Amino acid sequence: MTTTPALVVRTDGGPNIGGGHVMRCLALAQAWSDAGGRVGFCAAILSPSLRQRLACENFDVFEIGAAAGAAGDADATVAAAAALGASSVVVDGYHLPADYRRRLRQAGLKVAALDDNGERGRYPDDLVINQNRHAAPELYRERASHTRLLLGTDYALLRREFRNWRGPSRSFPAAARRVLVTLGAADPDNVTSDVVACLGSALSAATEVVVLVGGSNPHADAIGVRAQRLPACRLIHDAADEMPDLMAAADLAVCAGGSTMWEMACMGVPFIAVVIADNQRAAVQAMARDGYPTLDRETVGRDLPGIVTALAASSGRRRELSYTGRRLVDGKGVERVCAVLRDLANPAVA
Repeated sequence: MTTTPALVVRTDGGPNIGGGHVMRCLALAQAWSDAGGRVGFCAAILSPSLRQRLACENFDVFEIGAAAGAAGDADATVAAAAALGASSVVVDGYHLPADYRRRLRQAGLKVAALDDNGERGRYPDDLVINQNRHAAPELYRERASHTRLLLGTDYALLRREFRNWRGPSRSFPAAARRVLVTLGAADPDNVTSDVVACLGSALSAATEVVVLVGGSNPHADAIGVRAQRLPACRLIHDAADEMPDLMAAADLAVCAGGSTMWEMACMGVPFIAVVIADNQRAAVQAMARDGYPTLDRETVGRDLPGIVTALAASSGRRRELSYTGRRLVDGKGVERVCAVLRDLANPAVA
């Protein structure tokens, strides 16, 4: 009988980092906990909203009182694993380099790295997980001989609220009635305001616009000013568990090019993906090859109105994108990753 041991997650999140790393780790932690395993998060940087989210899930949180990625960080993470009785650690963050992860392995921990673009130098990890559409073994030529790869949207990490969502079948009205805007937990460059400013000229006055403002977003007031200029706009702060229902109600969405794309895809939401950080570019370009409308944050003002107008008026195009998304992301990725992690932690257990 396979058991579910304790697991440590090392990641950070806040206004300058965003919340995507923490939220996809949260998806993994939820599934691990649902299977009976204890989870502890180690963080050097954690915004109050993200900390509260982890507290609501009853996950242990260990403060890293050292520079992120330094030797002291590794020592603190190893100590947290010992306190939990964990033999494995999931590491998610571009600022946690190969030397840091090598230290964890030298301390006897199995290391699973969440990654996006294969840009972190050598990969000494036991497992690398890249849930993006463009993920390929060629990104990881500098990996150790023992490194196993889990690549592609079959391993997309969806939180419990998405995996458990049940609702009516999606409809595709001739003209979009509701547009959802969500640019991540932090959106440090305030791309949300630029997107909202574009929608007035792109949509009819009868179209409702729902704008999600993440809990780590420092631009809430500026977004509110822009939203007031739209005839039918609703602002929602830190939507958390409401997200699946909000996505289900949307006829189309504008989202950042991170993990939200996989949530949208699984829910069958036709979406326009915006590159709001350079590390999202390859993932967004891959979605463009699947037919999704995409653009850079620098071209939002120029290109977004026309894209939104065309998609809002085409029920057939929205239907195609909805079906494509559900084909790409079946919602079972986190189960597949957990199964491999359990084998990693308990190699002798059958």
